[in-house]
This record gives sequence, C-alpha cells and structure tokens, in this order.
Amino acid sequence: MKHLKKLGLAVIAATALMAFAGASSASATVLCSTTAEPCPAGQKWPAATSLDFSLESGTSLLWQDTAGNTLETCRAVTLSAEITEAGSSTATVKAKNKALTWNECTWADKTVVLGGLEIHKISGTSNGTLTASEEISWTFDDGLGSCVYGWTAGNDIGTITEGKPATLDLNSLIHKLSGSGVFCPETAKLIGSFTVTAPASTTLAVESS
Repeated sequence: MKHLKKLGLAVIAATALMAFAGASSASATVLCSTTAEPCPAGQKWPAATSLDFSLESGTSLLWQDTAGNTLETCRAVTLSAEITEAGSSTATVKAKNKALTWNECTWADKTVVLGGLEIHKISGTSNGTLTASEEISWTFDDGLGSCVYGWTAGNDIGTITEGKPATLDLNSLIHKLSGSGVFCPETAKLIGSFTVTAPASTTLAVESS
C-alpha cells in the first residue's frame, strides 16, 4: 500500500512538472529576422525596436456587429509600438503602444488608451498571435451617442504571419467599454489586414529562443 501511495505521489509530481514545463515553453517567444528555431542570437529583435503596422493599401478596416452588418469603415489606420521585453526561453515578447491613429473613417475616431501588446508563437509555425497585454481602447460618435470599444488584457487581436514584410490579420471581437452610450452594441468585430512597416525590409518570424 505504501509503495502504491508513493507511486501515486510520484505520478502527480511528474504531471505537475510536465504541465509547468509545457506552460513555460508555450510562453517562450522571440521575434527573429530568419525562420530558424531556435532563433540565432544575432537575429533576435532586441528591446527598444520599433514594431509598426499599417492598414494594407487599398483595403478598409471594417467594424461589424455580430450579425455581420458594417457599422463603420476606416481606410487609413496605423499602430506604432516599441518592444519593451525581447522575450526569452521562458518569457514572451511584449511591446508598449506609442500611437494608434484613425483616418478616413466613417466617424471621427480617437484613441483613448494606448495600452500594450504580447506576441505568442503558434506551435509548428513561424507565426504568432498578437494579444493585448492591457486595455487598448478608442471612441467614436455615430450621431446616436459616443461609443468606446477595445480589447482588455488577454484578448486576442489578430494573427501575425511570417514574411518580409510580415502581415497582421484581424478578425477580432471587440467589447463595449465604460463611457459608451446605451445604443452601442455590447460586442462588435474588427476585420482588416495590416502590413508590418517597421522595421522595414526585414523578415519577421515568431520563433522560440
């Protein structure tokens, strides 16, 4: 009986260790200038590197309700960030947003909270999931009242696809936040395609360290 009890405890300990190891490896992400795993030391993007996205030329960013009706379009949107944590074998890449601009939109949009980003590697690829590390929000007035929308910490924003330049595809759920009028839908979708514009002329691959 004692042997069985010890064996059971050993199995539990091993399972916990494996879960911890899995969680650590899942969060291990760096941005790399080549598709190699692990990323060579000289190819890792360091902290203080700019990471900028611009809406693809000739396309529009669509705000849609959950039924698929378009609420607003924007034809010129940019997001500028700076890497604050380069990532490692146990940590993921983090960035602080410096500017989020909205132009050529149906309504006058204005950023409320810039917030920050995290990038998590998608297993088996050189792509990554872009996630809000803290609130990112903006407001607009559609004539019926002011609406505030955005992502809160942990919400996925879109998928970064490796390339030179890399791309960011959004098909993301956004939420009504504090300060919104009663006529603003509780949730909506943001759909659009962006290109990584900085660093320029450089491959962006999401790899492990």
